[in-house]
Amino acid sequence: MNNNSPLTLVRTLQIGAYVAILVWGIKATSSVLGPLILGLMLAYAVIPFPTWLMQRFKLSKRNAAALTIIVLVVSSLLALFALERGVTQLSARLPTYEQHLSGLYNQISALASRFPGIDFSNLSLYQLFTTERISSIAMSVIPQGSAIISTALLICLLATLFVMEMLPDQGSIPGAIARAVQSQALYARSYVVVTAKSAGINAVLNFAFLLLMRVDTPFLWCFLFFFLAFIPFLGSAIAMIPPILIALLMLGWKSALLVAVVLILIHLLVGNILMPILAKKSMSITFLEFTLSLFGWTFLLGIPGAIAAIPLTLVLKEFISRNMKQGALTQNL
Repeated sequence: MNNNSPLTLVRTLQIGAYVAILVWGIKATSSVLGPLILGLMLAYAVIPFPTWLMQRFKLSKRNAAALTIIVLVVSSLLALFALERGVTQLSARLPTYEQHLSGLYNQISALASRFPGIDFSNLSLYQLFTTERISSIAMSVIPQGSAIISTALLICLLATLFVMEMLPDQGSIPGAIARAVQSQALYARSYVVVTAKSAGINAVLNFAFLLLMRVDTPFLWCFLFFFLAFIPFLGSAIAMIPPILIALLMLGWKSALLVAVVLILIHLLVGNILMPILAKKSMSITFLEFTLSLFGWTFLLGIPGAIAAIPLTLVLKEFISRNMKQGALTQNL
């Protein structure tokens, strides 16, 4: 017992040192690892399409990949064009939003004045959302657009390389990278594919409803919802806020309430009915694991870590489980 205690302590300190070095390395290289992980996630979401082309139409790897790249480029250009129009429309309607916000503020002030002890005369919340302030915020964000676009292009390029590597090629042995990304992270790959499908369906339904309700820039909000859907619970809730606020300012509180109810219903129906149908394998993760992984990976990788928190946690769980099983087999032998 006494002989094993120092060895156990040394082993524990070694593991702690390895973990500390690994965490420091991830944090130090987050600017590189973030786009790399997002590129791999995008490749996981895209890979079913060229695989289907090869199986359905008997296309070669090169032709299927080329057609996939063309579809992605055209889709990206259309999305960028729609987003640019949406941002332009929002910028043009800022004075209108200010007027409606002023009217809403006056209504709330009149309602609050009926109750003793509530005074809105010194409340400066309305003054915070003037056109000048919103424009200054927008001007501080716009210069970062080029950096965002360059990062998005880098992610797309990495995803293209991963797809080319993962696509099966007849008559040849897959490379080391292809074997690694295909044989490992089974649940993470399934999660990305299922989430992409369900988020796409949810975004299309939300777009149709917001378009029917005549909420401004519906494509912009649905585009935001699609990407934030990879952050469970928080992402969908955050994505619902902008269209609800726009509906409140432009259509009134009744329409805003209707928008909120329908968006929540669509999210619940897709999440509780459609997603279990699409998910062929169990990808269970507890709320505690989700919370810890969200804060931990966001701290290490920033926004990419928040988006990839669940896949990274599933990969980590699968890795630990596999090594524990191998260790148990080694001890038995």
